[in-house]
Amino acid sequence: MSKRLFKQIVISFFTSVFLFVFLFSVFKLLSIEKQPFDQRKADISKLKPLEYEPSAFWVKQGERIFVYSRVLNPNEQWGLKNFEYSFSLVSQEGENQVATHVIDGEDYILPNQTKYIISVFPDNKVSFDLVAFNTKVNQNFWEKLDNEEFLKADLFSITNIDLKMGSGEIVAAAQTQSSVFYEFKKDLKRGDTGEDVFNLQSVLSKDSTIYPEGVINSTFDLATYKAVIRFQNMAGISPQTGIVDYKTREVLNKMFASSKSQSIQQSSGVTFNDNLKFGDKGSEVRELQRILAMDPSVYPEARINGNFDYLLKRALERFQEKHSLSKTGEFDTPTRTKLNSVLNASENTNQILQGLTAELAFTVFNNSNTSFGEVELVGFLCNSQNSVVAISKSIVNLEAQKNRRASFSWEHAIDKNVNVCPGGLQAYTNVFDNNNIIK
Repeated sequence: MSKRLFKQIVISFFTSVFLFVFLFSVFKLLSIEKQPFDQRKADISKLKPLEYEPSAFWVKQGERIFVYSRVLNPNEQWGLKNFEYSFSLVSQEGENQVATHVIDGEDYILPNQTKYIISVFPDNKVSFDLVAFNTKVNQNFWEKLDNEEFLKADLFSITNIDLKMGSGEIVAAAQTQSSVFYEFKKDLKRGDTGEDVFNLQSVLSKDSTIYPEGVINSTFDLATYKAVIRFQNMAGISPQTGIVDYKTREVLNKMFASSKSQSIQQSSGVTFNDNLKFGDKGSEVRELQRILAMDPSVYPEARINGNFDYLLKRALERFQEKHSLSKTGEFDTPTRTKLNSVLNASENTNQILQGLTAELAFTVFNNSNTSFGEVELVGFLCNSQNSVVAISKSIVNLEAQKNRRASFSWEHAIDKNVNVCPGGLQAYTNVFDNNNIIK
């Protein structure tokens, strides 16, 4: 074979290989499917971050330290179903700052919402120089709200604000007397829900050293479990299991089942606005049960579950008989008028319960057409310099287009010259949580 022929064969071979590789690459490039455009990811990438100050605020209240910070979500339609936050008590050691105590938590925030985040350190003897606040956001938890009703700034309205100041002096007998009474008949453990858990949390929340969170949500969660352990420790119950077992129930029942008031107590600020009948449910029914349960001769069962059942019907019949009303068994207009007069018959309208230094009552109205299982209420009191001196929070349920009376109370020393802080009463609810939406 001549050299010329050999050279032509080699050139042809490499040319063929090059051409094959080139054509194959073009084919593969053309055959690759284009990735679909992810509109959600593109929208999230344009969202503004949460706004907050890294330095938080604090107030010492009795045996606890309340810490709080304000968080703003500047996005118009996007909210966070969940974000993490942390409060750190920081001590200055020379040129270094050291976080000595940290509380972590999770919360939600709606579009274009400014929200107060509040946590509680149970020990006010902790030494610190400042409180640091931080948030951590998982981009997957951003959620777009399409319901225009939930995007309105006036989802809730707060009116009829009434602040009363007290001496804070406690009469010894008043410390042991309870205006509520429960009888625990079955064991309770973590994960349980319902009326008995609600009553357990109501009892434990009366002592901030046992249940500093004070959340009453009818769910036996981690905070309730820890509170039961503290209660068992206080009561000398061993082992401390965190379960409301026979021994624990026996102590609870001795403390609360026997402290029954003999008549419905005056409760200035509590007013019933709606008639109720058998089969009704909700916060108004629960409040009616709570009030009637103050008198064992009227409502000895003291069942507080938010359901207008046969026991409540019988209780109303007893109340009607006691006050010479027609025995309808319904919370009708004559019965409602009479109960309101009993509750608000105090001659001294400025009087509040012994032991309290301040009591703040108000009416919260649900402007939406949706009922919510949990509405978080927060309240701040300020002194004449607009510095926060008292904080409180609670959780209530609220029916659509309904109002309910709520209140906060304080026992720690508060100067007489205080008022509600500007914007110091807020109501929040989680519209991302389907379990919170009551159909």
